[in-house]
Amino acid sequence: MQMMLKKLPLALVLAMSLSACITVNAPVSGTPNNQNAAPITSGNSHSGYKLASSHWTDVAKIRQEAQRLGAEVGANRMTKVQAAQYLNRYRLNLVGANQIDDNMYEVYQKSALDSQRGVITPEQSKAYIISALKGWQQRWNDMSRKPTNPAFTNFLMEVMDMKPLQ
Repeated sequence: MQMMLKKLPLALVLAMSLSACITVNAPVSGTPNNQNAAPITSGNSHSGYKLASSHWTDVAKIRQEAQRLGAEVGANRMTKVQAAQYLNRYRLNLVGANQIDDNMYEVYQKSALDSQRGVITPEQSKAYIISALKGWQQRWNDMSRKPTNPAFTNFLMEVMDMKPLQ
């Protein structure tokens, strides 16, 4: 699994993960398909917090879609920005909106656009995203209303080789 992630250039995975400067007509239903998923207890069982039972499967689906879109970009059938828009719509359809994933989308969108315009380097873009992810890791234990399926953020944590939210 991690070997497959390392085969995709980090910049491509990140560019696909979050950016929305071009509108793409990718279908999005109004209701995520797992909203009634039964939660499971996370590693912090003493806190009573539960991840959605589909969480890790959803992370894997987001990863798989990112890899598929990466192949499309590599074949010049779509731009990185278009791929990113598709991936964002995919995650919204799959798990719906939540505070953490939505925020990470905004962070990466700004980072990706600045990088694409040459305002920041790919290394600075990565550092900006890692900083935002670390911020969520620090806030996580103190949050009283944690989303049950921060799948998109945990996908990014995986790409950046960071400890997931759980």
